[in-house]
Amino acid sequence: MFNSSVLESITDINLLTDMLRAEFSLEDWEAMLHIADKLYTSIKGLYEENQLRQAKGQQQIDTKKLKRSIVFYFGYAMVMKGIALQKMGDYAAARDCIEKYTELGWIYGLDKEGQADVAHFRMLARANTYVLDLLEGKMDTLPEYVQFIHLSEEEELLPGIITILEAAIKYDYNVDWALKEFESQLNALDGEYETEANIRYYIDHLYLMSLYYLKNGKYSNALNIALNGLQMSDRLKDDTGYKKLNALFVSFSVHTTKELLNEYNVLNETILERVLKDEKGIMYDGSSFVSAR
Repeated sequence: MFNSSVLESITDINLLTDMLRAEFSLEDWEAMLHIADKLYTSIKGLYEENQLRQAKGQQQIDTKKLKRSIVFYFGYAMVMKGIALQKMGDYAAARDCIEKYTELGWIYGLDKEGQADVAHFRMLARANTYVLDLLEGKMDTLPEYVQFIHLSEEEELLPGIITILEAAIKYDYNVDWALKEFESQLNALDGEYETEANIRYYIDHLYLMSLYYLKNGKYSNALNIALNGLQMSDRLKDDTGYKKLNALFVSFSVHTTKELLNEYNVLNETILERVLKDEKGIMYDGSSFVSAR
């Protein structure tokens, strides 16, 4: 659980970055705001101190312990803060964050890695401007955003689909044509993700896809996707996604088939059998508890 008093004592910039990723996976937007501000002030303080020391001809603070460029930490802090503000509905403040990472070329002494990070955050700024436009109901920008996703790096696919679905759900807008554009790419995804952030995006796109189809009365599509999401979130150990998908599936289970309901029951029985392995003296035989002595 997030503790603001503990946060104040943390000086490790790499640790703050890891904490941001963890809170993103837990969808704790409030915690992300605090950690992002701490990361930004920490990297800003380090950068300004080194600039001052350089001007005075003094030895600079060693930055070799940083895993990424100075640019990365400036940009990452504001990207994550912007995402948290966006999720909390404060679009104006989220746009202020975008301004701060649109152009980071002002940072002195950039090497090739730093220059690449400047270009990367410039691309993210453009992407996230589209995101806010759509979430504010400017659906006329959707064709342009779809084209942007096509031309972007692969990592933009899932965040892009999530944005399109969120806007469609919020404004009751039909985006079937846009989803069709990326159908083959989405079908090729296998859920093999190593980072918590990518797992979050993968499961969330399934959750929102299911919700979108439910809102449009396409129950068969929605519940098939929801069950797939439940199976994947269990495999990827994503409890946050599992809770949301389970709520959807159970709430609309009256529309499902016997076959799909059976798959759902088998999944839950498998989970129960697995968790009971940690309990001594009890087993589950498929219908009741029995002694394991």
